[in-house]
Amino acid sequence: MNDAAETVQSTNEEAAGVPQTLAELFTMSAERYGREDALNYKRDGAWQKISSSNFVERARNIALGLTSLGLRKGDRAAILAANSPEWTLADAGCQFAGIIDVPIYTTLAPEQVAYILNDSGARVLFLANREAHTQIAEALGRCGSIEKIVFFDGADADLDSAISLEDLEAAGARLKQDQPERADELTTITTGSDIATLIYTSGTTGEPKGVMLSHTNLISNVIASAEQYSFADLDVSLSVLPLSHVFERMGMYVYLMNGMAVHYAESIEKVPENLKEIHPTIFIGVPRIFEKVYAKARLTALQSSPLRERIFDWAIDVAKEYALTIEAGEHVPGALRVKHNLADKLVYSKLRDFFGGNLRFCITGGAALSDEIWLIFTGAGIRIMQGYGLTETSPVISSNNPRGSRLGTVGKPIRGTSVRIAADGEIEVSGPGVMRGYYHRAEATLEAFTEDGWFRTADIGELD
Repeated sequence: MNDAAETVQSTNEEAAGVPQTLAELFTMSAERYGREDALNYKRDGAWQKISSSNFVERARNIALGLTSLGLRKGDRAAILAANSPEWTLADAGCQFAGIIDVPIYTTLAPEQVAYILNDSGARVLFLANREAHTQIAEALGRCGSIEKIVFFDGADADLDSAISLEDLEAAGARLKQDQPERADELTTITTGSDIATLIYTSGTTGEPKGVMLSHTNLISNVIASAEQYSFADLDVSLSVLPLSHVFERMGMYVYLMNGMAVHYAESIEKVPENLKEIHPTIFIGVPRIFEKVYAKARLTALQSSPLRERIFDWAIDVAKEYALTIEAGEHVPGALRVKHNLADKLVYSKLRDFFGGNLRFCITGGAALSDEIWLIFTGAGIRIMQGYGLTETSPVISSNNPRGSRLGTVGKPIRGTSVRIAADGEIEVSGPGVMRGYYHRAEATLEAFTEDGWFRTADIGELD
């Protein structure tokens, strides 16, 4: 999207009291909701909490701490760590400082990490701990732009080029005391058209490309994709997907904007335990998660007894029949309703209990959700809203929602986004969420758009 369009939108949104930058989103949310448990994480067997006001204060100190290291607006800082409140704090600190953050998957090979660091020219690297550093230490030696490593775990910050996140925050707090005008600048340093993040896509061929997403890209997507869901500050969420993925990142901004209590899963292995502990009302996951939940439930029935296996399979058939009946807008026959009620007591209730027993709905994307899985979960009382999007579109293009969901589709385009189908069936998109381009890839950027400015998704689809 061009700068002129972003300026018009930003001006209109400013008048309506809508945040124009991510820093404004964080600040407005803290002022509006004032949660004592905005961010929640488990340490030493107990859940700890960070208030929304403390989150903003710490993010501002991180921003000033980065400034004290010599970073300025437009510089890049990479984040290589698993989900944690420190990840979100590092991201927020960068946004307050006008620094472009570069999220990196923890599963990438050292050579891939080095490529992203070199291509982005990142000057600072946020790492979880010394173990993470050891894994990429050799590759880091070939990354000439990195000047400082910030460890989330302060006990590991014993390298000459390292500092702990705690010490970085302390440096920011000192700068705020000594030069209060620098702190005031944080409220005006960025605009909606500024690049907020650089996300590298794996791609199918060639080296990964850095997708440039502006504040307007992300905020417009957060607002438009969430408006049909009726999110509220009473909702509870569990962060499971990696924050380096734009889908989870957008979800995090939705949680914060709507004043929800965010909980970070301890690990993938601990997700079932964490779900039972916090009883989320909202769950964001890729289709593979729901496939695994179903497969595990069926395996449990299979290993239990032949009778339980038959009961489980019968209940699944009932769930699919029930969901198809509702989907068709037909009256549910009495016999089917009786079978469904019995199956609910025997099987479905256990599926819902796996997710904590308090879900309003799930949201999925990142890959296609099979009709069978949708029917099974919908029939079991677990509504799954499937959407579609790409990193290059911030990410949501279209989505089903509680006000309108249809089997076999990815819903209607979100507000402000237009979709058309090219002659060869390719999906083309236009709207405020479409990226600014690929970093240092002018030719690739040009190829990604049609002559009249629509983004080519490289996906095939049809409009219904």
